[in-house]
Parts: sequence; C-alpha cells; structure tokens
Amino acid sequence: MLELALGVGQEEVQRLVYVQEEPALEIALPQVFEQPALGSLQRGKLANVEALAAHIARRQRAAPEAALGPDYQELVTEFQPLFTWATACWDYLLSTEGCRFVPRGPINRYGIRGDYRVVTDKDYSRLVHAIFRRCVLEFDQEPMVPTLSQWLRGRFWPLVLEAYRQLENPPDPRQRILTPYSYLRCVPYQFLNDVHQDLVYATTRRLPQREFQAIDAYFFHFYTEEASAASLSCAAEELRGVLRQSLTKLLIHHRLVYCLLRQIERY
Repeated sequence: MLELALGVGQEEVQRLVYVQEEPALEIALPQVFEQPALGSLQRGKLANVEALAAHIARRQRAAPEAALGPDYQELVTEFQPLFTWATACWDYLLSTEGCRFVPRGPINRYGIRGDYRVVTDKDYSRLVHAIFRRCVLEFDQEPMVPTLSQWLRGRFWPLVLEAYRQLENPPDPRQRILTPYSYLRCVPYQFLNDVHQDLVYATTRRLPQREFQAIDAYFFHFYTEEASAASLSCAAEELRGVLRQSLTKLLIHHRLVYCLLRQIERY
C-alpha cells in the first residue's frame, strides 16, 4: 500500500487515499523450441543406397543441366525420416536464429513497396531439399565416409544452418545485412507515406551534391560505409564526415527529415 498523503493536513489525512501496488505483469517470454533428436535417417527399404548415390552424382556431372531422374526421387523417399526430422526443426530454427528475408518475385507486388518478404516454411523446405541434393552429389567424392547415412548425419544440419544464416546477406554485397524490419526495404528506399517520401527527397536534393550522394548511397540504397565511400570515391572516414555534416544541417533546419532518415537505418 502506498500513502498519497505527503505534506497534507489532518483533514486531508482523514480522506487518505490508498493505492494498491499493481501486481507484476505476467508477460510470456518468447518460447525457445528445442531441436528434436535425430533418430533414423532412412527407411531401410532401398538396397545399394551408396551405389545409387554415386551413380546419380556421376550422371549429373556428365550432364549438369539434366534432371536428376526418378532414381533420385527413390533416394529422397528412402531418406524420408531425415526430411521429417528437418521439418520438425523449423520452429527450433526460427526461435534460435530469428526470421530471414528473401527478395520478392516479380509478380503479386501490387501495393507493396518492399523488395523483400519473410522466409516461410515452404522456402525452408526447398532449402532442405537443396542441401540434401548437394550432399548426395558430393558423397562419392569422399571415399573415407563409408555410408551415405553417415555422411548426412555429419554434414546435413550444419549445411542447412549455414545456408539459413547466409540469408541475412542481401543479393547486393554492397548493401548492409538484412534486419527484422527488412520486409520494408526497397531500392531506392520509398517511405510508406507519400508526404514523407516527397518531403525527404525534395529536402535532401537541395543539399550540396556530395552530401546528397552520401545520403543517397547510405540511406536510400542501404550501402555499407565502405560501399558508400567507394561510390563517392573517398575514404570511409571522409564519408562519415560528409554524412555528419549533412545530417547536422537537417537536424537544425529540417528535424522531421532528419528523424525519417535515421529511421531508415534500422531497415
């Protein structure tokens, strides 16, 4: 109980108000899933798995553009327990690594300004199948590994994890890594509000050319400091000085534009 009677007289004390302390909020913390145990990798119904994998790999190297064929599908069916386990790891991967983003396709972009969309379970399934395909095609190059099952047990999940982590890197190596807000990113950056869009672009274009070029590279194209400096043909330290100078002007004369530019950095 907390008395609100500081500095009051006797009459006020008689009308004393007691405020009960609020109980602590029971905020549910994000659940972290545990990775299920990897049991059996294959069904055990396909004979000569290793010979079949080696045959598929040799045929693929001879004709890289050709389809893998029905015998590869038989191999996928044989290792269905592995795919079931990988699917069960999806929640674990999301809770430990966070979400990732991939570029949007050219279709169904009406009303959407962002260049990226979140990775879904279907994208993850395609990634898992791609890693399995890679492991199968590389197996016959490792004579020290006796069985495909052993090769997959040691290589499959580390490769899946590495491929998923690599998704934080945008296709353009000049750009900064993707963040939890990257579904809003587009190049050049477009604000969701047309008023903000017109205000920021009109204001920054009135800056000296070099200052606008620095803002355009770093903020509107999401370039790293090094890539932004390269686009201006200067050192990174000089770029920081140009950005600092232009942002100081905007902070003094156009505070809203300054705040909107700073907002872009989280994307």
